[in-house]
Amino acid sequence: LLGPSGCGKTTTLLCISGIHRISSGRILFGQREVHKLKPQERNVGIVFQNYALYPHLSVYENIAFPLRIRKEAQRNIKEKVEEIASVLRVAELLDRRPGQLSGGQQQRIALARALVREPDVLLLDEPLANLDATLRLEMRAEVRRIQQETKVSAILVTHDQVEAMSMCDRIALIQEGEIQQVGTPTEMYEEPKTK
Repeated sequence: LLGPSGCGKTTTLLCISGIHRISSGRILFGQREVHKLKPQERNVGIVFQNYALYPHLSVYENIAFPLRIRKEAQRNIKEKVEEIASVLRVAELLDRRPGQLSGGQQQRIALARALVREPDVLLLDEPLANLDATLRLEMRAEVRRIQQETKVSAILVTHDQVEAMSMCDRIALIQEGEIQQVGTPTEMYEEPKTK
C-alpha cells in the first residue's frame, strides 16, 4: 500500500488485522471471510514502525510470546523460536534484551515474533522508517528474502516509492482513501493511470 501520509494506508492495515471494524465490504484471506472474526481469530502477524518489543523480556521470550499466548507446548515453542531465529539470522541474540540491540536487530526480532506464529498474512506498517539510510537499504533486501523464504503473504505500508518498487510484487497506490491503481512495479512505472 503506497501513498502519502494520511491517505488511509495504516487504517486499511488496521481493518485487515481487525483492530478497526469495517462498515461495509468484505475482507478475505484466500477464500476465507475474516471481517466478522475477532482480531485474535484472524491469524495475522503485525510489525509496527516502532517494533513494539517488550523491553523486560529476552529476545527469546519476545519471539516466543505469541506462542505462549496460544498455550503451545514448551517443546514446540523452543523448536519454533530456534527455527525462526535461524531464518532471520538472530540465533546468537536470543539471551539479550531489546535495549542491547541495534535498530536492524530489533527489526529482525519484531519480524521473528510476527512470523513465529505462522500467520496467514503478515502486515508491515512502515517497518523500515526508523532505520538510517544504509541499514534501510540492507533491510529492504532482507525483508524481501525472508518473505519469499517463508512464503507468507505480506502487505507493506509505505510512503516511499523506492521501497515499494524494490520490495513488492504488486502495489496499490492510494490517495485520499481511494485506490488509484493496482499493478506490478513495472506497470506502475510504465503505465501510470493518473498523474
